[in-house]
Amino acid sequence: MKRSKNIFGALFVLLLFAVWLFLLYSFKPTEIVDIVGTENSYILVFVLAIIGGTSVLFPFPYYLVVFTLGSGGLNPFLIGLLAGTGVAMGDSTSYLIGYSGREIITGKIQKIFNKLYKWCMKKPKAVTFLFLYIYGSVIPLPNDVIVIPMGMARFPYLKLIIPLWLGNITFNILMALAGFYGIYLYGLV
Repeated sequence: MKRSKNIFGALFVLLLFAVWLFLLYSFKPTEIVDIVGTENSYILVFVLAIIGGTSVLFPFPYYLVVFTLGSGGLNPFLIGLLAGTGVAMGDSTSYLIGYSGREIITGKIQKIFNKLYKWCMKKPKAVTFLFLYIYGSVIPLPNDVIVIPMGMARFPYLKLIIPLWLGNITFNILMALAGFYGIYLYGLV
C-alpha cells in the first residue's frame, strides 16, 4: 500500500511538471494566465507552492510557475506572498517529519541534535532569525535541508518558520519580478 502511494505521488508530480512544460511550450505566459484566469492563477501558485514546499513528499519545482505567472503580468508581490506562504505551509510537513523522527534516533545522533538545539538557543535571536531569513531568500536548496534537522533538534516551530516564511516571500517576489521584467526586457511579449 505504501509503495503504491509513493508511485502515485511521483506520477502526480511528473504529470504536473509535464502539463506545465506543455503549457510553456505551447503558449506565451500571458496566454497561460488568460487560459487559467487571473484569480485561478493566484490559487494555482499557492497550491503548487504548498506541494513544492513538501519536497520530501513531492519534489515539484513550483518556482517555474512563479516565474511564468510573473511573466504573464500578474502582480509579483501577490505572487510572492502566496507562494512564500504556500512553501511555509509545505515546510510544516517537513518539520513534523523531523520532529516525529526524533523518536527513532538514539545514541550519538540524538546527542548531535541536542548539541544543535543548544547551539541555536545560545545564539542571539537576531542571528538565528537573520540566518534563517537569508537561507529562505537566497540559498537555492530546499528548505527541508534545514527544516528536518531543526525539527529533530526540537527547535521551536515559530522561531524557525517565521524567518523562513519571510525569506521565501522575498525569494518568490524576486522570482516573479525576474519573470515580470525579464519578459519585457527581452521583448518576448
